[in-house]
Amino acid sequence: MMVFNKFSCSIHRLCLAHQQKLIKQQWKSLHHFVCSQSFTGLINETQNLPSKKDFLKFHKISRNHPITSSNIHHYASCQCHTSSKAISQTEGSTDTETSICNSTIGETMKEWTGKLEAAGVPEADLSTQHIICHVLNINRMELIKYSDSHLTEKQNADFERLMNCRYARMPVQYIIGHWDFHNITLKLRPPVFIPRPETEQLVELALERICGQVKPKILEIGCGSGAISCALLKAIPDLEMVALDHSQHAIKLTHENAQDLGVSDRLVLVEGKVTKEGLPPLPHDEYDLIVSNPPYVLRKDAMALAPEIMIYEDMRALDGGKEGLDIIKPLLKYCSQFLIKGRTMLLEVDPCHRFLITHWLASEKDNRWNMKVFQDFNEKDRFLEFTKE
Repeated sequence: MMVFNKFSCSIHRLCLAHQQKLIKQQWKSLHHFVCSQSFTGLINETQNLPSKKDFLKFHKISRNHPITSSNIHHYASCQCHTSSKAISQTEGSTDTETSICNSTIGETMKEWTGKLEAAGVPEADLSTQHIICHVLNINRMELIKYSDSHLTEKQNADFERLMNCRYARMPVQYIIGHWDFHNITLKLRPPVFIPRPETEQLVELALERICGQVKPKILEIGCGSGAISCALLKAIPDLEMVALDHSQHAIKLTHENAQDLGVSDRLVLVEGKVTKEGLPPLPHDEYDLIVSNPPYVLRKDAMALAPEIMIYEDMRALDGGKEGLDIIKPLLKYCSQFLIKGRTMLLEVDPCHRFLITHWLASEKDNRWNMKVFQDFNEKDRFLEFTKE
């Protein structure tokens, strides 16, 4: 609970710092997010947007209502109705579905891109493209053909609603409900961690090390949406995976993604936490590879993350403690017992960890690791390979 209290206070400071710039739609979004379960009397989908007075009142109340994963999930589901299916696909026909808006799609996109840029929302043009493609149920390569076309009133209403979510700094991945990763497409929803492009390189490193092995077994620690496990299972037909996570939301989403991709029969999910005392019980004694993208953001850096991250994603999946090593140290201490001799563990880390971990391992009497460093596409020391001696 302490983590969420700190999280709530961080949002409180963030909101107060920007309250003069927030429009009423943002007040509504942030209010629903922090206390959607405990303070719903102020506003719902049929009421007017809250006043500035109500917004300030909400901040006072939010201090006593820590954020929970269920609140985050409830908020985002209600606010944006995210789905992997395009929202423009509806049965039947109504006047709003056939009536045409005056502005062309190109003009509408330009207007909204300008709004996002003026509000300081990053990747404004790209965000607008992704959302309009979601509404039209097309891919970005097809978008140029629709520049002079018009949205129906229904499509325009959907587009406006989702763009307001982006204006409130909700990540595009949550708004459209899915995202491409490596060789697969994943469902995504709050508060489950959104996989980053760098992690695709971690998958490639894992594939290189497991290539040619017969019926290999891999353990993933901290599966999140299931991005790493599902990508590996899809690439290697005889692979067996065990995926561990402490979050029920993550376990559920990983299961859904594995089912959608047809790999759930080769995946065992374990709900449990990595602690200073070790790992929870696992279904196998030894694995050919252990892979993890653990929480590794340093506490001082976590407090300065973008609103898209701090407001919507589960900070427990990012905040690695003072040095970013709160989970990494237990992995280094206990995971060697689960690896076949000569096999490896791959970790995604902060660039500063190369030196911190080298120093820490040197002080450990039972250190059984040989360490190698690999850079990401930005030439940062992002991945560490530990081979069991």
